[in-house]
Amino acid sequence: MKPICVDFKDINHKHDFSKGFMYSVHQMYFLVQKHLEHALLKSKSISFSQFMILVGFHCSNSGPVSQSAIAEQLYLTEATVSRHISTLVKMGLLSRTEDKKNRRKHIIKVTTKGTKSFDSARTIIDKELQAIFSVIKEKDRKSITKNFDQVLSNLLTKK
Repeated sequence: MKPICVDFKDINHKHDFSKGFMYSVHQMYFLVQKHLEHALLKSKSISFSQFMILVGFHCSNSGPVSQSAIAEQLYLTEATVSRHISTLVKMGLLSRTEDKKNRRKHIIKVTTKGTKSFDSARTIIDKELQAIFSVIKEKDRKSITKNFDQVLSNLLTKK
């Protein structure tokens, strides 16, 4: 697949690096996500978006968590998270109960079936990501990771 807009890929000039690099990151993220979605659907597993919601629960490690906390953690809108959670509840992967302290909030828990689905999807995703990024030489990985971490750190401090 070639870039949609070649103008954004021209990073030969110093001033064009940022827009070209950002465009490449965006395109790579989109294509990796699309690839992972296809691999998950082919295995009759959950969707990538559903997997990401379960990642939010996995990363919280504190048991029940609110929809708003998941939305904040994954940089998604509460409406998006709510739609995905409703689907995951219908699938039996999550359970949703009213918060006794605040009726407007819901406490969400991952079910046993949800944990199994998460683990299965994670195995598929790990395998696919290994294959996708195997083209990056081991010696280059530390440098790439360090540079991305610096940019991420810079963005997070500007929040």
